[in-house]
Amino acid sequence: MSKTIVALAVLCLSFSAYGQNSEKINDLLEHGLRSREKGNYTAAIGDFSKVIELTSMPASERGPKGDPSETPAEAAQRENIRVLDPRAAAAYVNRGNLYFLLGKIDDAFDDYENAIRVAPGMSEAYACRGGIWIIKREYDRAISDYRRAIMLSPDLAKAHIGLAMALLEKGETKNALVEFDTAATVAPASAEVFYRRGDGKRKAGDVNGAYADFEIAAKLDPFDANVYLGRGRLRYTRYDFDGAISDLTRAIELDPRIPESFTFRGFALLMKRRDAEAEADFKRAVALMPGLQMDIDAGIRRITAIRK
Repeated sequence: MSKTIVALAVLCLSFSAYGQNSEKINDLLEHGLRSREKGNYTAAIGDFSKVIELTSMPASERGPKGDPSETPAEAAQRENIRVLDPRAAAAYVNRGNLYFLLGKIDDAFDDYENAIRVAPGMSEAYACRGGIWIIKREYDRAISDYRRAIMLSPDLAKAHIGLAMALLEKGETKNALVEFDTAATVAPASAEVFYRRGDGKRKAGDVNGAYADFEIAAKLDPFDANVYLGRGRLRYTRYDFDGAISDLTRAIELDPRIPESFTFRGFALLMKRRDAEAEADFKRAVALMPGLQMDIDAGIRRITAIRK
């Protein structure tokens, strides 16, 4: 979920609150982004945390807020922090994205909430929080956050994608596909737009359309693991287990941190009666995301019943 644009855009603003610390804050943000790109999440989290520390001060040192739109609950939450520099919002979003990738969903949610409190006009923060609501199956709240993000930034493709995904979960297939199409219009060079729309078409039963979108995504970015994860899932649902294993193996080669790749390859391996390999995949999936254990157990029971 993390996009370097967020922090870099904030870096373009001028600040006077911190004087001598301003350059250090910029350096920390940039270093955190570089560490994230290299896969050093621990270092990146440390950098973003330092930015938050440098751009905040205790409540005892703050002046009056004077925000009449603030609810009592929001006011109480603000009591522990006084943000003087909106770069803190970029740090919260980027750190939240890292927590999300590490499976620390509650920590990610807290950071997105803080980003919204610091910078309520940051569309990225609403879009990121929307993703957490989807995980929590709070689809109405997700839809609200995505619509807020779109209102702030109409061309934010990830908000249109997220809104489409939430609408799909509510059974609003037609409206979901409209949002996917809008995302493709505003970001026609984004592989994510097309593999997400491909997965949406799979859920809507448009198999040919789904394959076509995955092909477009693969051409736009042949090194994005999610392209092969999406197509592998599609092939699995079409009983093309060999094709699914091939795609999911490629997804794992490109990014071994995605638990769903191991989960669905494990299911495909079970269908091919390669039980030992399947078990190894399930163990790797659960190690990455322990919450998958119940879904995996349910899938194993279904496949075992089919194989009898």
